[in-house]
Amino acid sequence: MKNIQLGALLFANEVTSANLERLNEAGFETLSICFWETLGETDLASLARTTEEAGLPVNAISVWGNPLANEETLRGVQTLIEQSYRFGHPFVSTFAGRVPSRSVEASLPLFKEVFSELLQQAHRHDCRGLLLENCRMGDLWKRGSWNIAINDAAWDLIFNTLDDPLLGLEWEPCHQVEALLEPLAQLRRWKERVLHVHGKDAHVDHALLSEIGLYAPGKAIKATLPGCGDTDWEILMQILLDGGYQGSIDIEAGGTSFFSDFEEKVASLDYLKKCRLSLR
Repeated sequence: MKNIQLGALLFANEVTSANLERLNEAGFETLSICFWETLGETDLASLARTTEEAGLPVNAISVWGNPLANEETLRGVQTLIEQSYRFGHPFVSTFAGRVPSRSVEASLPLFKEVFSELLQQAHRHDCRGLLLENCRMGDLWKRGSWNIAINDAAWDLIFNTLDDPLLGLEWEPCHQVEALLEPLAQLRRWKERVLHVHGKDAHVDHALLSEIGLYAPGKAIKATLPGCGDTDWEILMQILLDGGYQGSIDIEAGGTSFFSDFEEKVASLDYLKKCRLSLR
């Protein structure tokens, strides 16, 4: 049953033969690749050859942005779906998007229109799944600029609007800890919809939080790597397996280069491997 692979999440510009060799040597088992808002001039065929030559299977490829408002992001999602076969048909992920400055409910009609077409395309191209990353990007229920897939109530609306087997969640405990929500309890509620997991956690300094609150210039909640935050990843993995999870956990560097402080990522990988050894 111990079939959860452990890998790395890289921005596309860091996917080089030398970097992938470092990942292999350090014991990473899989790879996810991401873009911010646009694919730019990236040669996806060349990118796929680089990953294939390294022998690291690609589990997810992503372009994060607002596909309901940004044509470049929407075209990026469409292209990744069409070209996913080059990477072995991985998951394609993005934000659910949002009508800028509008509420979650007000954004649902456009979400349904756009993602219905994307899901039809995903079925035609044998895409493994179309996943919604739930980073809040500062958005609230009533207004925002990026993403409506921000919490349980929004997910209920989304999956009631589009109940498609290819539509799922790309999830991590970090966003939940930042919302002061118990991530393992949420994962138990949604484990059938969670199809890809980012290896990213967070730590709450409760003493500082009680002093400054959530909206001060300083932050009492800090994003961390697995093994340095508030989440028990052994329990997290067991919940995933109990839900039939067949994917990977890919460690995320949180917007910085994956290879800065690389030894910290390797230590996090070792922690996750120890957690995996204890699974039933």
